[in-house]
Amino acid sequence: MTSDRRQRWLDGFAVTASVLCLIHCLVLPAILVALPVLATMLAVPETFHAIAFALALPTSVLAIASGYRRHRRRWPFILAGAGLTLLGIGAFAIDTETAERAVSTTGAVLLAVAHVGNWRALSHRTGTRPACPTEDEA
Repeated sequence: MTSDRRQRWLDGFAVTASVLCLIHCLVLPAILVALPVLATMLAVPETFHAIAFALALPTSVLAIASGYRRHRRRWPFILAGAGLTLLGIGAFAIDTETAERAVSTTGAVLLAVAHVGNWRALSHRTGTRPACPTEDEA
């Protein structure tokens, strides 16, 4: 796998994970409030946020660091650091559900923006937009 392709895959995976985190933080609670019957069927384990953070941390660090080495733009790195910090605080340091949701959502948004920025910085470096993989490459 070429380094550009690997970088696109890492950033794409990280953006997808951030979006899934946002869906979890924003949509799932609304569904659970609207439909109390689902609350018993779709209970999210207490360890969910710790597991999500454990996935986000190495994936994001690898993707952002790899991109930085190639495009040398600091802002995706700084934004990702802020996003990961907020996700970690939300996962491990906040007890109230409302505060945890606000902090985690903000962290997920910052992290997603950092990965999109990382992806775009790479495309500006090469002068082309990252292409979607063809069926042969996927």
